[in-house]
Parts: sequence; C-alpha cells; structure tokens
Amino acid sequence: MPSRRLVLAAGLAALALSACQSTPPRPATRPADFSSFGPIVLNAGSVDVVEGVRAAGGNNVEQRSPVTPAEAVRRWASERLQAAGGPGRVRVIIRDASIIEVPLPKTGGVQGYFTNQQAQRYDGRLDVEITGEIPGEAFFRGRTQATETYSITVPENISLADREATFLQITNRLIQGLNARLDAGIRKDLAPMVRR
Repeated sequence: MPSRRLVLAAGLAALALSACQSTPPRPATRPADFSSFGPIVLNAGSVDVVEGVRAAGGNNVEQRSPVTPAEAVRRWASERLQAAGGPGRVRVIIRDASIIEVPLPKTGGVQGYFTNQQAQRYDGRLDVEITGEIPGEAFFRGRTQATETYSITVPENISLADREATFLQITNRLIQGLNARLDAGIRKDLAPMVRR
C-alpha cells in the first residue's frame, strides 16, 4: 500500500500539471471577405479610393488593428466595385476610419480590488462618401454616403492577442455594416452608373 507522502506527492504533481495547461487558443478572427457578394459593375473607367483630410486628435488606436478600418474600405472597394470602362469616374472618399480608445472609470475600494473591471471602451467609426460622374451628353453627377459606428469594452487584464482580435472585430463590424448601406446607396443614388 503506498505511503501517505507518496499519494500526497502524486496528487500535488497532478495539480501542478493541470495548472500548467493553458486554455485553448481562441479561434483567429479573419478580415471581412466580400467575395460572396457579386461586384457592383459601374459605367466608369476608374474607381479611385482617397482619404479625406481629418483632424488628428483623441486617442486614435486604429493603427494597432491587424487590418485598419481604412485598409478594410480599400479592400471592400477592390472586391465590390468594378469599373467596366467608359468615360465615367467613381471616387471612394474615406472621411473617417478611426478607432478611439476611451479610458473607463474604475470602482475603488475592496470591490474594485477583487473585481476584474472593464478598463477601456473602443469606439469605431467609418464614414465613406462615393461620388460618380459621367461627362458628355449623358452627363450625370451623383453621390451617396454612409456612416457606421460600433463600440465595445475590454477588461483590464486583456492580453495583447485578444486586444488585436478586438480591434479586428471592430473593423469587421464597421465594414460589414458599411457594405450593406453603400450597396443600397450606390444602386439608388448612382443608378445611372450601375450596369449590374
């Protein structure tokens, strides 16, 4: 019969091994993909994406995202907008593509000491305008605009990997919402330029 010390040592070793096991990694968040949507084919010789002038300020953290909101708009434009040729011109103007970090107040005292609190809120915002113009006899000029916002809070003990995943989640939510709004806006406000 094993001695008490041996049983106790085996139990402690098993406990130590179980404590060393890490939690399974969370599935990687992927950038939004629009290949399942058909392209919007436009009577235009080009589709240009430009960033409008924005005043800097605040706690902008969008550059810490694996895919920034501005990059997501460029990817969206390349996957969804197709220039079919002709004298027309389409411009995608990124007015705002930001993620702002807002520190949250902490609960003090004993409760605050023993509580894992929400430390920051991240406010994402995309504001995009699309203009289209056809010169000549069939002259047309139109524009559509859409704005999408999304906010989320994170705890004070969030890991770097989870924070990056949170930024990507914000970017994906913004661009997916913008996709629906701009698709409808282009087909309505730029209808003379839409082939299909």
